[in-house]
Amino acid sequence: MMNQRNFKISTPDRATENGNVLFLILIAVALFAALTFAVVQTRGGGSDANKEKLQIAASQLAQYGGDIEAAILRMRVGKGMGPDVMSFETPFLSSANYTNPDCAIDDCKVYLPKGGAISYNTPNDEWLDWSQNTQPHWGGWLFTGGSCVPGVGLGNDATCNGDIANLELIAIVPYIQRDVCMEINRRKEITTGATLPPQDQGNAWINNPEFAGTFTTGEAISSAGDELFGRTEGCFEGGGTPASGTYHYFKVLIER
Repeated sequence: MMNQRNFKISTPDRATENGNVLFLILIAVALFAALTFAVVQTRGGGSDANKEKLQIAASQLAQYGGDIEAAILRMRVGKGMGPDVMSFETPFLSSANYTNPDCAIDDCKVYLPKGGAISYNTPNDEWLDWSQNTQPHWGGWLFTGGSCVPGVGLGNDATCNGDIANLELIAIVPYIQRDVCMEINRRKEITTGATLPPQDQGNAWINNPEFAGTFTTGEAISSAGDELFGRTEGCFEGGGTPASGTYHYFKVLIER
């Protein structure tokens, strides 16, 4: 006769089971808290991301403005080219008014290898105020010899526009975003903190402002508080043409 063995059917340990459930709940709570923290940090970090985007935009604008200035200097010093023979004509600028009739060789063309040896860079979409995309000169660089900045070169006040000898060769990116404009001015120490861009006291450029070798008596870029006095680079709010509520980067290429 075989020995009978007593088999005991084990039952779950309720205390252990309850402990495991509690442990899983605690893990779930911890994961949820971590996820909530990550979401909050991401949302809060949006301002940092936007700040970084503005800094990049301002840096890119200033860098290309400096590149154009360097190209002009190479033409003046290395090739003996004066502004009267320089031409900004390029397929990327639609206006035929940039074609300088006194520029008969490639050496005097800013955007050719034999001239300024620089490529034309279309303003980045993220710089621009798209609500103004129907305005003249929006979405491109404007080169003008019909404006001056008081305190730059010979002109000491807002009457600098009355003398052709005081007018500068200026590059402008019209109709950029206000926040980009503010960041440019912060970088250039024209304004600080959340100060809005200074407003031009009148028109910033004349009708048909494209530079084609001739300086034409026109307008002054100046503000009531003289924030732009003596500045060769910066950003301003329009006060006539262009209109108030619009913002514009400028870079003086040749002081006169």
